[in-house]
Amino acid sequence: KLDDSTDEDLLKLAKNEIIRTLNLEEYEIKDTIMNDLLENGRQSLSKYQEDLLPDIYAAAIKEKNGRLMKSLKNYLEQQWKVKYGSSNQWFIKFLDEYKNTVNYNSVLNRTAEYGTKYLKDCPILSIVLRLLFEGIDDKCLNERNAFDDLWYTITNSGLKSIENFSNYMNENVMLELKNTKQSVLTQALREYYRPKLFELLKKSQIPNNDNLYDLALNNVTEYGWLQGLEAVQNKIIPKYFKLLLANIPQGKHDLLECLVYLFL
Repeated sequence: KLDDSTDEDLLKLAKNEIIRTLNLEEYEIKDTIMNDLLENGRQSLSKYQEDLLPDIYAAAIKEKNGRLMKSLKNYLEQQWKVKYGSSNQWFIKFLDEYKNTVNYNSVLNRTAEYGTKYLKDCPILSIVLRLLFEGIDDKCLNERNAFDDLWYTITNSGLKSIENFSNYMNENVMLELKNTKQSVLTQALREYYRPKLFELLKKSQIPNNDNLYDLALNNVTEYGWLQGLEAVQNKIIPKYFKLLLANIPQGKHDLLECLVYLFL
């Protein structure tokens, strides 16, 4: 893990560069604008036209790769590595591998423009998905809701469901994901499922005997909630298993199947 003080220093420097770019050092509103920028991206600046010098505002809004966008992207890169990668070295390595690709810059630009809009409730998974599925471009995001569909599917049905979106991914990348046991997507999905699954197991009064939690995590990551939990059903007392099924986040397609099971 990187040194905490170094982490904070890097983020602070990147944040101060954004403040300098907008010439906000002496103004109290700088914190409000900064928080909005980091949460909602450059497009949120339109709310602060009256608070910025006209030439600085015009440049910030109009320039595709001007000082503000460069500063925002620099901050985001530091944030990705510090906030999400400091305890996940595989994620930092993955970012470095993709850094010089066209899609990396597209994802970075999109995040700088719209902030956390596409980060969902697990930024590390969102970033990995958007980098891997390079075919989901701005048009797909805005007109077809392709990323929402991908997110909904993979967070309900696990790794196996990515084949439904193969047309958005490079064929070689898809093959590598299928043939690599601990692929970046597998690890990112584990980051998504782990806290939710472990909380549900505890809530359902299921003890972590014989590494049950990790076994369940492996299966849920691969096959999604319902099939993944069914794979460990024999290791759970029936009444607690039914309680677990009643508590899991359900996709519309799984809900009927789950309800049928509960009433058997």
